Amino acid sequence: MRKLEKNTRRYFVNLFADFILSKLEKTENTIIQVTDCENFVIVNGQTTSKTVLDLSSIKQEFCDSFGDLLKSLNMEDINILDIIRYDQEIPPYQKSLVSVNKNLYVEEYEPVIELSVTSEFPYGHSLNCGRSILYYSHYMFNHMYSLLGVNELHFKYTTKIDENEDYKINIISESHIPKEKIKSLVLDVFDMDLTEFTERMITYNLIDDILDPSLDKPYLVQDRLKDVILL
Repeated sequence: MRKLEKNTRRYFVNLFADFILSKLEKTENTIIQVTDCENFVIVNGQTTSKTVLDLSSIKQEFCDSFGDLLKSLNMEDINILDIIRYDQEIPPYQKSLVSVNKNLYVEEYEPVIELSVTSEFPYGHSLNCGRSILYYSHYMFNHMYSLLGVNELHFKYTTKIDENEDYKINIISESHIPKEKIKSLVLDVFDMDLTEFTERMITYNLIDDILDPSLDKPYLVQDRLKDVILL
């Protein structure tokens, strides 16, 4: 995940996206995208929920909670364009290509000029809309990075099964260990059951990814470390 600097527009859009997301049930499949266009803020999104959010009240609650942030950005008065679509058919993500790093938060180059700033994955995304896949990839890599001798890994997750009844996953890394051995290790140790894993994440407050990066993350536990053995 990108390291977000406080008191920046990028921090604001991602925080506001997760704040809005927190007003919907975690069991709903939801994607919220916030774009800061300086003069107004666009809240785009879609959700399986039938409950229509009162963005005016949510905006006021956000302003009350993060007044210092908005003041630092000269955004005390936020004008919102609400284009969230409700009662949509959004199936859980069944495949995704994600990159994970030994460090949960990584620094990325910022554009010199941005006329608008938009929130980015995973912020504003519910668990079943790719967030669980990202968390699970971090969960697996956190068990293996020292064994693999690399700081990052690219992981392609899919729910499809091959002729050997294994998940059709793919792993890209610069490790000296062949990728087929890494793949075999992953499939031997981890059950790839995102349903069970997502249920474990239900109690985690997703917005803490932004508000408290130093907090111990439940998806970074190493509860299978004794099983991670490469012969």
